[in-house]
This record gives sequence, structure tokens and C-alpha cells, in this order.
Amino acid sequence: MIKKLKTSYETIYSDVVISKPFMILTSLAILFYFTWWLDFTNAGSPILYSLLVVGEIYHVWQAFGYIYTIWDQRRPLSKIISTRRRQPQVDVFITVCGEPPEIVERTIKAATSLRYKNYKVYVLNDGMSRNLPGWKEINEIAAKYGAIPITRENNYGAKAGNINHGLRQTSAPFFAVFDADHRPYKDFQTPQYYANSTNSFLTQAAWEQQELFFGPICRGKNRLNATFWCGTNAVIRRSALESIDGIPEDSIAEDFLASLKMHEKGWKSVYVPKVLAEGLSPHNLGNYVLQQFRWARGSSEIMFKHNPIFKRGLTWAQKIQYLYSSSYYLNGFIILIDALIPIYVLFSGALPVKAGTSDFMLYFFPFIFSTLHLLMLSTENTVTYRAIQLSVSSFYVFIKAVLSTVFGIKAKFNITSKSEESGNFIFLAAPHFLYSALGITAIIYAFIKNGFVPSVLTNASWIIFNIAFFFGFIRAAYPWNLLRARTLSKLKSLGVRYSRGTTISAPSPGLLMNNNTASVVAGSKVDEKGTTYDEERK
Repeated sequence: MIKKLKTSYETIYSDVVISKPFMILTSLAILFYFTWWLDFTNAGSPILYSLLVVGEIYHVWQAFGYIYTIWDQRRPLSKIISTRRRQPQVDVFITVCGEPPEIVERTIKAATSLRYKNYKVYVLNDGMSRNLPGWKEINEIAAKYGAIPITRENNYGAKAGNINHGLRQTSAPFFAVFDADHRPYKDFQTPQYYANSTNSFLTQAAWEQQELFFGPICRGKNRLNATFWCGTNAVIRRSALESIDGIPEDSIAEDFLASLKMHEKGWKSVYVPKVLAEGLSPHNLGNYVLQQFRWARGSSEIMFKHNPIFKRGLTWAQKIQYLYSSSYYLNGFIILIDALIPIYVLFSGALPVKAGTSDFMLYFFPFIFSTLHLLMLSTENTVTYRAIQLSVSSFYVFIKAVLSTVFGIKAKFNITSKSEESGNFIFLAAPHFLYSALGITAIIYAFIKNGFVPSVLTNASWIIFNIAFFFGFIRAAYPWNLLRARTLSKLKSLGVRYSRGTTISAPSPGLLMNNNTASVVAGSKVDEKGTTYDEERK
């Protein structure tokens, strides 16, 4: 179970101060490790060694980027935030596009109950333009709580277009944005927090990934005036958005790109590390993949279409931060390279390096232990194995997103479903099953051919290591607890049948489930339109 927040206003890692000498020592360990790769006398196969060096360059970049980000996570807020004495008018937008009315109602109710006095709530309902079920009911709910519904005849620009349309209908100098499932507390402007984080392995891991980003990473970005808008739970000055001609409607990650453009114009951002709103994490692997693809695609567009290095209005600190964040999704290629090389080595006998394992470990151990310890210190030991599993398992989603950007494949903005859908998503774990089968085959083949020699043991260990991480998607792909419950029930029924010498019918699956699994029906179908990303070629 993840650590629960003590109160609604508890800050995320607010008191974390990491020793500067330790961060310097970690940096030296990283450089010391990289010198091993720069010694080309260690090279075996030139191609394999080069691929590994590319991967290590990326790892070093990400490690140094993290250290630079969290170097100092403190930034005084009192000089920037001063709304206690004056309360300028604020328009509160709730973006809706087919979410269940009961979820939207909770958000509307919360938004109309803020302690702030000078504000109006608008429900930007895109359901009518898409002829989605329940859009009229949502307008009625809005009126019930005193919110103003705004609809439009088309859905150009998806969420960005919806907000831009809402801005044209309103006039307050500031506006706040909430996704349909993000319920604000009475005071807000916060990181995203998943209220359903303890529901399952997937929701827990998804929140723990967010915990790292909205904890030390965003706090560090705040110091560098490089925090970016993450789509919801944000307040934006209208004139800042008008200076960039509104939210970009040609990007699948409109919030990220809008932030870059506003920073480029010289506007400042402030991050308040308090959980003051609650949203919902993806309920199933299909929706998680949809979400990760959208984020990876948007970040790739920043890298390849709006590279921050060439933006004159950004400071160098901002350029580094935008490049550091957007390049994270290149990790998919690095994971694939690191995963496939051990298999190739076991089948082919080619060696990427000539040096012995013990020599390599002298460089590797200080690097891996210092960086992991730094990660644990900066997150107060909240980083979990399952969060890393889910990140690593997403490698092929990241690759697809990056390649779709590079080759100009148009991607639609699809809403992550907020309904508690369940079903069979084994097909999304197909690459992981394939890798596991191929890896185990390679290990068996190499042991039979070469025996228990060091090179075989080393590469077999890396394969097992990768399989363990890829298990994250396999675990989340199917309601295995249901399968286990059904199997046990069948075995019990068989036991009763043989013990009594009579034949009895097994009870229906619906009667075998306990309260935690009764809502899951074996073989249930899920509307794939809400769980897969849709792409169109230009």
C-alpha cells in the first residue's frame, strides 16, 4: 500500500533537503562510470558496443538532469502569491467530453464550493458536438449547482479548442482549469492526485509515478521558473495566454506546448506542492496506454517540432528543463536496446565488451548505488518497484509515440475513460510475453551450447532482470484475481463431486466472486474506442 497523506493540505516532500556534498559525490560517480565506456579498449563487437554507449549517454544525461533539477527544491512563494488581501475575478473551467455524469457532478459540486469569493464556474461541455450520451444531463447538473454550461457546434482543436472557445465567452483576468474527474478542495492550485490510487496494482503504480514528478521534479523546476502546465488543477493569467494567441490546437499535449510558449514570452510560473484536488488514475491498462501515448507524443513534438534549445526567449535553465522532460520518452528505445542485446549475444556468441564482469562492476556499483540512493532520498523512500515496472514496461508505447512524431503521423486527442471498465488487455502485453519466451529460449540454448560460463551467466541475468520489469504490463493486462478465483472454485467443485460420488454443476461465475471482484465479469467486452489510441496519416 502507498503512504496515505495525513491531511488534504500536506505538501509533497516539502521538507526534503538533500546534502549538496552527496549530490556532488553522486555526480563524480556518474562521471567515473562513464569513463569506462569511453575506454574503447573495452569494446568487443563495434556495433553492439556503440549501441550500448548511446544508451549510457542517455542514462548519464537523465542522471545529471535529475541532479540539476533537485539541487535546490526551495522557492519562496510569499513574494509571488498574494491573493489573501485581494481576490481578482477568476473563471473556473471544467472540461467535459463524455465523462460519466456522476463523476462530472462531483467535480461541479466541489468547484462551486470553493472558499474563494470572486469566481464563476463554467462547464465546457464538448459532448454536444460529438453527440455523446449524457451531455444534456451534464448541462442540467451544471445549472443545478449554479454553474454555466458552454457548448459548441464543433469540436475543433479537441480540449485546447474547447478551452479557447470558453475563453472567448468569458472575460475574467484569470481562469482555472479542471478535468472532469478532478475535484478541487476548497483551496487549490496543486499537483495531480489520484483519489483511487489504492484500488489496484495499476492505479497504485500510476500514482507513484506521478508522485515522483509532482514531488522533487516539479519542486526543482519551480526554482528555475520552468514548471509547466499539466492540463488540470491550474490557474492561468488570461493575458499570458492571449500573448501566445491562445492554447495551441495543433498539439496532442497542448498544455506542455502552451507553457513553453508562455515562458518564451517571459511569463513566470509558480508551483504549489500541495494536494488540493483529487482526480482518477486510469482504471485499466488500455486507458493507461492511451494516456502514456498522449504524453509521450506531446513531449516528442516539443523535442522535434519546437526544440527549446532554439527558443530565444527561454533562459538556459528553462531550455535544459524542457529538453530534459521531453527527452524522457526516448527511454523506450534505450530499454529496447538494453533488452535485446543480451538475447542476441546468447544466440550469436558475439560479445559487445571484452572486459570481465568484475572490472565493469568496479565502475558500475558506485554509479547505480549512489543514483538509487539519491532517488530514494529525494522522494523520502516512496519510489516503488511497481512504479518502475510500469514505466519500463511502457517502452513500446514510447517508441510508437516518438516514431509517429518523426514520421508525421497525425494522432487524435482521445479522452482517457473515467469509467471503471475492466476486461482482457493481454494484447497490450504481447511484446512482453514475446520477449519472455525469446529470452528464456536464448538462455536455455546458450546453457546447452556453452555451459555455465561467465558471459552466459551475465547475459542470462540481464534477461531475467528485464523480464521481471516487463511483468508490470503482464500483471495489469488481465484480472488475474478473477481467473484465480474461478480456478479455485472449479477445483473445489470437483473435490465435492468426487468426495460425494455425485455430479454437481459448478455455480455461475457471478456467484463465485467476493465483493471486491463481483463487478468483473469473465469475458466482458470493453469498448475499444475508449481504450486505444486512434491515429490517422496526414
